Amino acid sequence: MMGPEDCRGSTLAAVSASLPDYPARAWARGRQGWVVVRFHVYADGSVHRARVHRAVPDGPFNRATERAVSNWRFAPLEGVEILENCAVMFEFRAGEVHIR
Repeated sequence: MMGPEDCRGSTLAAVSASLPDYPARAWARGRQGWVVVRFHVYADGSVHRARVHRAVPDGPFNRATERAVSNWRFAPLEGVEILENCAVMFEFRAGEVHIR
């Protein structure tokens, strides 16, 4: 899922990176799955354009993951203005969320 130029040029150091909430509706219905979110990080460490790249099943976890990643913050980048197409995968299973 990552290309050779994706998210390259500086080291990412998370300052604030909360996991998404497990949606109550998905939990009540016994839904499980995973979501890959792509995003850009600007020089000041802020996240932009957090969007679901792929999800199985598509839908029940998308909004929660986009919202969580949009609120992440990183230490300021060194030597670059932007890191493009960074990616993270979340697994939603049995009411718990993990980064994979």
